[in-house]
Amino acid sequence: MVKEKIIIVGAGISGLSAAYFLDKQNTVLESTYYAGGLCRSFYEDGFTYDCSGHFIHIKDEKIKKLVGKLCGGIDAVKRKTFIHFGGNLIPFPFQANLYYLDDKIKKECIDGVLNRKDIEINNKMPFIDWSKAMFGSGITKYFMQGYNEKLWSWDLKKLTAEWTGAFVPKPDAKTIIESAYKKNKTRYGYNSVFYYPKTGGIQKLIDGFLKKVKPVYNAPVEKIDIKNKTLFTSGGAKIYKYSKIISTQPLVELVKEIVNVPSEIKRAAAQLHSNSVRCINIGVKSKNGISKILKGKHWIYIPDKTIPFYRVGIYSNINPSLAPKNSYSFYVEFSSSNGVYKGADSVIETLKKLKFIASDDEISSINVVDMPYAYVIFDKNREGALKTIQDFLKANNIFSIGRYGAWEYSFIEKNISDAQKVFC
Repeated sequence: MVKEKIIIVGAGISGLSAAYFLDKQNTVLESTYYAGGLCRSFYEDGFTYDCSGHFIHIKDEKIKKLVGKLCGGIDAVKRKTFIHFGGNLIPFPFQANLYYLDDKIKKECIDGVLNRKDIEINNKMPFIDWSKAMFGSGITKYFMQGYNEKLWSWDLKKLTAEWTGAFVPKPDAKTIIESAYKKNKTRYGYNSVFYYPKTGGIQKLIDGFLKKVKPVYNAPVEKIDIKNKTLFTSGGAKIYKYSKIISTQPLVELVKEIVNVPSEIKRAAAQLHSNSVRCINIGVKSKNGISKILKGKHWIYIPDKTIPFYRVGIYSNINPSLAPKNSYSFYVEFSSSNGVYKGADSVIETLKKLKFIASDDEISSINVVDMPYAYVIFDKNREGALKTIQDFLKANNIFSIGRYGAWEYSFIEKNISDAQKVFC
């Protein structure tokens, strides 16, 4: 039997951060043969791919300094994002760039803002109702509804607006209407400037943590006996006695591992939902360089329901070192529910129709990453179920943190910050 004081489950950003900051004896258990979770990079044929866009949004100067040190240097990047709409690209966010719409749609969006119902707006509302109350029926129809149905793969009448927080820009009515008559110059969003490692992709951040943290790999947790404070890895390979557990795995998986977990905790876990995402990374060799429509763009939102993917991001526009000479690279994201991934057989053909890939460009590399847990679903049951589970876990010295451990819509800076504060 191996005796340890604190066991950390999962060697993703949250788990590695917790181990990095802890001054107490700890062991990090990772179920796979690699660290990083979804925050890692792949290297194929000279291309560097991530698990879709893993860009670092940082406001805290101390965390920025730490991330820069761990990565061996980071670049500040001014976000250049667009929306594919009506065959053209308009700047993001849609609700602050009505100038680029045709007159009919522009009028419909303005009328929608002017004719909004006079009701109290709160984030407990169904997202679709919140959007109409916040932005009007036109903007909801032309962007908010289509894009978010594709992103979440969930009924927008059952999805609440609790996730929107800093993630959805909220210009006031005056600003929205003014944006129909003149080009908007305001930079909206929490990620208007983001950071990215100078070389090597997001893997550089993970490698920085691994200089200090040494996980135990291929050690999936099989069961946790909270009565005797004992953790068993798969097949009984090792048994760990613990004083506390920091878990960063999906919360619903953690509940399954606890021996004799109370029925009310099982019921609460059954009320938690998430979607799944398939990311297709593509490397392209081109005689004439990247296509005109993608030049200088970082990522593009696609609300059109006739196009199966909801977003395209261009790695090599963020950092040219991510693709070989005379090549470019990007990722394409598909969302689905219940872990059933949508087919992506026609993705190259669709990208060519959109002129994202030129007809004579050569596909050099394709890498597919499936993420069974991607975006946590915010519905009317989430908050209560989450409190029930977290109260139970904390009472048993288990602290579940991170995007999936805390069952939230999160980002790298918050993961690092929450890991640092876990025992504060």
